[in-house]
This record gives sequence, structure tokens and C-alpha cells, in this order.
Amino acid sequence: MIRTIAPADRARLEQGLKRLKLRRIREMLDAVSELALQEEPSYLDFLAYLVEAEVQAREATQRDKRLKAARFPMLRTLDSFDFAFQTSVSAQTIRDLATLQFVEAHESLVLLGPPGVGKSHLAIGLGIEAINRGYRVLFLTVQDLVQELYSTLADGSTTQKLKAILAHDLIILDELGYLKMDATASDYLFQLVAKAYERRSLIVTSNLEFQEWGSLFDSPATAAAVLDRLLHHAHVITLKGESYRMRSRLAPPKVHGTLPEGSAAPALRAGGRGEGGTPT
Repeated sequence: MIRTIAPADRARLEQGLKRLKLRRIREMLDAVSELALQEEPSYLDFLAYLVEAEVQAREATQRDKRLKAARFPMLRTLDSFDFAFQTSVSAQTIRDLATLQFVEAHESLVLLGPPGVGKSHLAIGLGIEAINRGYRVLFLTVQDLVQELYSTLADGSTTQKLKAILAHDLIILDELGYLKMDATASDYLFQLVAKAYERRSLIVTSNLEFQEWGSLFDSPATAAAVLDRLLHHAHVITLKGESYRMRSRLAPPKVHGTLPEGSAAPALRAGGRGEGGTPT
């Protein structure tokens, strides 16, 4: 039974909001009270407004927590990817992947290409899209993955560590190809790929073509087993072209001021760019 509504006691109201953990409503209490006096909404509209503000605040908090837990080395969005510079992948292809149907279907994505062509940028951008949709994401370089799993040998917690990694919906493994793995490291990577198969989504970036992966593992058989599971339900994108970082670094400096009469301006490399844009 609903009792008679009594005049509000401010201190008691704030205490109740605190107990219910309605932080956003408590923070905006004065502002929303003033707004209600001005607009005179119905009680239902006023309640809906407060609830929506609280829901949005909690979603933003959870997103920030997921973003921090993802361990991205830097933040890169798909909107900041320079498709005019990196023309070997179409914007439509990336927009299709950004629907995250591949994550929902537990498929994988493999990004191949030399250093500096945008593989990590795309991987991080898709990871941030996944976080915005409520998915749990983890970013690891292959070297970090191997080192973290090696550290579990001391206390025998390898199984627990793999389980913690596989608790994420999307796992990004960056820079496969820079580290030749021994038998233990090869087994770690195989275990992760095998356990993720048809259960979790992986994004893997590599500077090596698939036929070169045999040189990374302790045996060609392990490489074949990893590829068999990774590529069964996978999207593969091969990026080509110049390294963005090297292109920016090697571009001649701009010339300021006027040139002496008869002098010619030094030739500038076409398409030179400044800071920002597409990284590895």
C-alpha cells in the first residue's frame, strides 16, 4: 500500500539515494529540481528522466571500466583511420566488421601486412567498438602473452591464467611474427587458440604471410594446428603499402619564409602527413 507522500527531507533523501547507490541522481538533485520547477513535467515523466540519467551514468562507468581492463597501449578509433593513405582495405569492409557480427558468431579476424600499415590501429578501433557495445575485450602483444603465461610456471597457475584471458569476448593478439617461440611458448599459443575456437573471437595481427608462420613455432605441426583452428571461421585482410610512421619521418621539413631570387623550392614528398592518423 502506498502511503501519503510527505514533504521531502533533503538529508534523508540524500541518505536514501546513497544507500540505493543512485550516485548520478544524487549529483544532479539540485539541477533537476530546478528544471522540474521550470518545465512542470508529469510525475511519470520526471521519474523516467531521473532513471534514464542514472542508467546512462552507470553505462558510462561500466564502459570506462571495460576500456581500462582492455589494456590498450593507446586509443585509436576507426573514425581516425586514414583510408585515403591506406587504400588496400576499404572503408566498407571495416564498417561491416564494426557491426561486430563476427564477435557475436565467435569468428576471428586476421590482419596481415608489414609494419606501419595500420594493423594495430584497426584492431584497437574494432576493440573499442566492441567495448562500446558492452563486450569484454583484452589486448595483448604475443610477447606479453607468452611472458605472462611463463610467469605462471612458478605456481602452476597456467590453467587459471588461460581461463581469465578466455573470459573476454574478444581477445586481440598483436605482433605475431616478431618473436620466435620455443616449445613451451608454442604450446601456450596453441592452447589459447584451441580453447577460443568457436567460443571466443580473436583478432590477430602479423607481419608474416601464413606460409611463413611455420618458422615462428617450435614445429611446423604446431603452426598447422594453430592455423587450422584460427582460419576455419576467419576474416583475413592483407594490408599493403608504405609505413605511415616512416613516411612521416622521412618527409623533408617544410620551408618557411621567402626564398632568395632564383632559388627553387625543394621537392616535397607527395602525400606527406603530420602527427596522428594511422599507426601500425
